[in-house]
Amino acid sequence: MIVIVPYQREWPGEFERLGRALRAALGGLAMRIDHSDSTSVAGLASKSIIDMQFTTLDLTAELDAAITEAAYDRLVHILPDHVPPGASDEPEQWAKWFYN
Repeated sequence: MIVIVPYQREWPGEFERLGRALRAALGGLAMRIDHSDSTSVAGLASKSIIDMQFTTLDLTAELDAAITEAAYDRLVHILPDHVPPGASDEPEQWAKWFYN
């Protein structure tokens, strides 16, 4: 069951803590790590889960191992991102990995 809670002032700090740990685990494998989705919007009610998105040049076994080592489990049943209208529909350009 999804529960929506009022905005929590702790969410940005929680992202900073989680982001630092993930940056340390990934090193140069991640180009950037962003706080994403509803907990990143000040004042917005949300489910109380900090979502992070990171950008990398390639989805590699080394990257997967580093994220797994950081205690995240890959959700292998979720693979592609949506393809924006007019963009190339080549699957490798829209690959996305999700972790929990």
